[in-house]
Order: sequence, then structure tokens, then C-alpha cells
Amino acid sequence: MNTRLLLFFFSLLNLSILSGQPNSRFRPFDWVLYRGSGSINSISEGYSHAYIGTQSGGVMRYNLYGNDFVEPITTAQGLEENEVTAVHFDHKTGILWATTLKHIQYSYSKEGDWFSIPLKQLGMFRNDKIQRIGSSERFIWLQAQSTYLKLDHSSGTLVGIFPYPNELDLDWSSGPHRSGKDHHEIFMNYSVMGGWILTGDHFIDPLGRNVEITTAFVGNHGNAWAGGEDGTVFQASTTMESFYPLMPGPQNLDVNELYFDGEILWIGSYNYRSSKGISWVNPHTGESDYYEFASSVNMKPMPVYSIHVSGTELWAGGEGQMLIYDMEKDYWRTISEERGVPQGKIWDMVGDSIFIWTASSSGLNRIERSTRRESTIGIEHLFSHNQVYDVEEIENEIWIGSRSGLYVFSKDNPQIKRAVDLGRKDFPELMIRITSIKEFDGDIFVAGEMGIAKFDIADREWKLIFPSVVYHAKTIYSMAVNQKYIFLGVEDGLYRINKKTGFVKEYTFPFIGQVNGIVLDGKSLWLGSTNGLIKFKWKRDS
Repeated sequence: MNTRLLLFFFSLLNLSILSGQPNSRFRPFDWVLYRGSGSINSISEGYSHAYIGTQSGGVMRYNLYGNDFVEPITTAQGLEENEVTAVHFDHKTGILWATTLKHIQYSYSKEGDWFSIPLKQLGMFRNDKIQRIGSSERFIWLQAQSTYLKLDHSSGTLVGIFPYPNELDLDWSSGPHRSGKDHHEIFMNYSVMGGWILTGDHFIDPLGRNVEITTAFVGNHGNAWAGGEDGTVFQASTTMESFYPLMPGPQNLDVNELYFDGEILWIGSYNYRSSKGISWVNPHTGESDYYEFASSVNMKPMPVYSIHVSGTELWAGGEGQMLIYDMEKDYWRTISEERGVPQGKIWDMVGDSIFIWTASSSGLNRIERSTRRESTIGIEHLFSHNQVYDVEEIENEIWIGSRSGLYVFSKDNPQIKRAVDLGRKDFPELMIRITSIKEFDGDIFVAGEMGIAKFDIADREWKLIFPSVVYHAKTIYSMAVNQKYIFLGVEDGLYRINKKTGFVKEYTFPFIGQVNGIVLDGKSLWLGSTNGLIKFKWKRDS
């Protein structure tokens, strides 16, 4: 048996095959993870898509015929990491290749079913990384910092390590941009649209900030591409010689809050430095944009724990401060503790035409919308220094979920009651540490230490429908309810419980993370998680 065949079998023994989806019952894009891209590292063109390797958003895909971004390829499709140092489409085989810090991966379908090879098995140094990928008639070439690795173009088998390639006709994807050397003529002669300026060495955004060019590429479809350190992708036609800036999706690396106003998904993050601001996504059209802290007047940077849209105003809760956005006037404002904003983390908000109620780590609060000041009602002392996790308005009553229990405040006849006093209760467990409240079809569902309880508004009766052991007594951070199911967001994924049979489906795939928000939109379930924004086509797993 020759040496090359031995190497081939050795690589097969050490090859880890990752499913292109978390489970074989899913299609590659039944789960989609959207994350801020970070800097653009690499660009390659395929038959119908441009593939863009990013610092934190996996491989972004741009449809060359539809001229828009489609679902990205991330850890939800089987990538080892969301930091992609290089990406390459091999036109000879139709295989898509991608490298992360520790692996090289390839996919025949260009979507899922990723084969993965640890770089250390290829003789890579521990701190070395692949900067770009190329291909010839029979081989794949990986350029590291000081060496070139030659691989078989269909199996990834290592053929050799060279100081320079021993083939001349190589098709390279883009790598790190070298100012003044790579595509110098393009950057000196092309213009840029959308209020940007191109100096020849870097871009200048509409606010006058320098954006370094991180990578550049000229494709086979008459396109020139450039990537910026801020995540902006620039596309130009080689005939028109004008770059157009493109921003690939929401810029949030984590999602602390997910709010649906009936038309738009609003997204807030704990990591306000990397996530830049408050994003929005139209789930039906795929359009997205964000309000950037750095470029919006009176929009103070802060972690966003809660969002509420009331009328033409958006309210966002942070820690000891709140942001208010007037949608009609396109105007932001920040208010703080001097106006009665709670000192702690504002976990949740609900509002009407007059007041905004806040649930925070320091208690319950009410802000008058017209004056932007606290308006006390006399029950605040009951929740002083008591964690209040959730607040909902149901039939003109304010339902309050807290560490000490569940309470109901009637706005028509101002008084507060314990929720257990509203009707019969057929279980002995205490209703404490209530973290989520949801109303659906005449029933109120609450999640707490006891499990999931349901209150029938018409019959005035409490029932414990699922004890906490059903979901391993994990803390519930979010909940959604429809006619048939209850969806629970926990610290390591998602649970789906059949309301009638009690059958539980558990989704605890590593790419999900802690689910802080759930929005149920027909056949799609949107999850706001510590790993980003996730879309799950849950009907496929019914």
C-alpha cells in the first residue's frame, strides 16, 4: 500500500463528522443562529453565493442573484466555532472549505454535514492560524503564517508541508489585506456610496470614523469585494467601479431581551460594547438594522435587560437607567435614578397610555410617560429590595412575579392581592420565585419554583400542570404558549411540553446557550440567547 493511501486511511480514522444540523431529524437551516459578524476575515465566490468568513458570525452567505444575505453558516450547521479565519469555494469539486482557530472543515452540500479535521493533526503550531485557502486542479492549499499545507481536495488528507506552494496555477480566496499591495488599483480608482469615503488605504464611515480594510477579493461574476474591521461588507461591480456598503444582519453577539411588537423584533444585549446598540429584525421580510449607541444622540450605552413598545415609544431598561425612543420624532432620551428609575437591573416592563411599570432587582416601580418621572401608587414598599422578575398586564390587572410570590394589582379598584387568593388552588407547593407569566386563551400560565401552574380565569381555579422535575428543576428565563405547547427557555437550551400529553422535547444543543427570550411567530420560534438570535422552524419537529 502506497504512502498516500496510508495517509488517506489515517485521516479517515481521525476525522470527526459533524451533523450539518444538531440532529439528523433536522434540515441544515431548521436552526439558524444570527450573530454580529465582527471583522471580515475572508471572502470567496461560489456558483450562486459569496461566502464571507467573519470574526464572530460564522460564514455569511450573500446571494449573487437575489443581492441579499441569506441564512449564515454557524455552529448551528456544524461549524466548530463561529470565528472563521478563512473560507474557500473550490470550483473544481464544488466543496466549501472553512478554517477556524483549531480546525479545517469542508462540506459537500455547502450548507451542513461538515467534516472536521483538527489542525494539530496536520502539523500546525499551537498558536498558528490559517490566513487563506486556495485550490488547484487536485489539491487544497492552506496558507499559515510561515508555511503552506497541501491537502487532497476531496478528503482533506495531508499531502505535505511546504515553505512555498509547488504549484503555479492556484485559485485563492482572500486573506488579510496588505495596505498598498493588494488590489491597490481598485482602492485608488473606485468610489463608495452611502455617505462613505474611500481614501485608498481605508474607508471612512458617515460619522467620520476610520474603518480599516481587513480583506479584499475580485470574483468571477464581475464583483469586487472588501471587508471592514467593523463588519461592513463592500460590494462593487467592476464595470461601475462603485462600492456599496452592506451590513449582514443584526449586530448582537448575545441577546438579553427579545420583544415583538406585532411587526418588528426588537433586540437588546448585555454586551453593549460588542453588540453596539439596539437592533431590530422584521421576521417576515428579513430586513434588519440597529440604533447604534455611538451614533445616536442622547442614547447612552448600557446593557439592555428589557424592552417595551407602547404607542409610538420604545422603552429599554438597563441598570439604574432607561432609554426612551420617540419613533415619530426619531429622538432618543436617557433617564436615570434622579427621575425615579429603579437602582437595580430592570428585568421586565409593561405599559399603557399613561404609565410604564418596571420589574427590577430592587423591586416594583411605575413611571409616568408624560413626565418621565416616577409615579408612586403605595404598594412599592411591599417589593422593596425584593427581586421582581416579570410584570404583565392581563384584563386591566397588573400581574407581578417576584421572589416572594405572585401578586395581582387591580387598576380599576386599586388594591393588591396574592394570586393564590383569586380562586381555588389544588396543590400544596408554594408559588414562589415566579420568573415568567403568560396569558393564552383564557388561561394564565406562570413558571416558578413549584413548576408550571395554570389559572383558569373563568373557573377561578389554580392547577399545577407540570412540576419542575419535568424540566429538571432548571430556572425558567422565558416562556411562550400556544394552543398545544408550552415552550420554556432555560440556562442551557429549550424545552417544549405538550399541554395535553405532557410529552417533553429537550433541545440542549451547545450552540443555543441560555434562552432569555422567546417569540412564537407561526411556524418559527425566535430565541434570544446568550449566543445570539436564533430562529427555529419548530413545526418540522412536531
